[in-house]
Amino acid sequence: MFEQVEEYPVDPIMIGAEYFAQDPRQDKLNLTVGIYQDAQGQTPVLKAVKQAEQRLVESQTSKSYLALTGDVEYCAVLGHEIMGDAYSSDWIAAQTSGGAVALRVIADFLAQMPKKPTVWLQSPTYGNYVPILSAAQANFRSLHYYDSIRSELTFDEMLDGLRAASPGDVFLMQGACHNPTGADMTSEQIAALLDILEERGIVPWIDLAYLGFARSFDADCDLARQIAKRFPECIVCITLSKSFGLYRDRAGALFVKTRTPDRNRVKRAVTAIVRSGASHAPDHGCSVVRTILQDPKLKALWQDELEQMRDRVAQMRETIVKAEQDTYGTGTLAFLGRQKGMFSLLPLTKSQEVALTRDHGIHVVQGGRINVARLREQDVLWLVRAVQDVMAD
Repeated sequence: MFEQVEEYPVDPIMIGAEYFAQDPRQDKLNLTVGIYQDAQGQTPVLKAVKQAEQRLVESQTSKSYLALTGDVEYCAVLGHEIMGDAYSSDWIAAQTSGGAVALRVIADFLAQMPKKPTVWLQSPTYGNYVPILSAAQANFRSLHYYDSIRSELTFDEMLDGLRAASPGDVFLMQGACHNPTGADMTSEQIAALLDILEERGIVPWIDLAYLGFARSFDADCDLARQIAKRFPECIVCITLSKSFGLYRDRAGALFVKTRTPDRNRVKRAVTAIVRSGASHAPDHGCSVVRTILQDPKLKALWQDELEQMRDRVAQMRETIVKAEQDTYGTGTLAFLGRQKGMFSLLPLTKSQEVALTRDHGIHVVQGGRINVARLREQDVLWLVRAVQDVMAD
């Protein structure tokens, strides 16, 4: 039987991590996997998380299953935190195992409709969207969002392409700190995009993965709040891996806003899809988040720690730009200082990207994505010199 199994496409991030592990050199640099690291190269457990976990150890009385859609209190607290006054108990909410499960539930939901809507993607975009949508057998198309060689948005081209969408289609976008480009839309561009979505009856689907890494957690929720207030139908998926450092504990959620006559049917559909897949979400990470958000002192501590993470990433971007200017007097990487979050795309051709790893031991995700948060001070000049070298050939 198993001889019939064909080769499955492998996540480019996992390929990059595997190549790094196989590289026998001691002098090598891993900028692939999307986790935050501090100046010592560690991914710390936040103090606020440790304190919340201790409270749970002392107070939790059961490990019984939650409802299929998870902890109602967690969903309510998080929904109000993200969407503000635009959120209410009328929304359909589900606690999920990180953001990927939230995305998959919605992908299945859309694919199971009698008339499948088309999901419109920004390209380049998060590497797991296409595998998730493909596995669900959902319809999707891509719109050119960013030119990696020029290091700039192709926003007008994206809008022009979106005019081909039909009413009832879905536009999947990211909130702050776009992955993999690091290039977010301006407020004016967001306004123009939302106008097009509203005009054409396209449903916004926003994926929030890096809240707090652009400005602040509250400020980074702005786009979700605009969408939640403006549109009668919308989808919000959230992962808290980065914002709370809860990578392995899989804290996430999905929220769906519907018109009143559709609410119960949509809720039953979401619940059925959850049951047939993840069934019950793990609760530890979500309980940690709920505990932090409900306690003013813990929340303030967490916000301070999140600010420190955000500042380190921003400072690393500035350090790269300055190192290149001081060493070469050029601005090839100046765009890094204008972008936000952990990720950016180096302006490299495929052959230059290969040379970066082959000749300099710097491993990146296919397409040139680097995780700025994995750099240490002593790595910056290494990266700058390597980029200059491969681009000179």
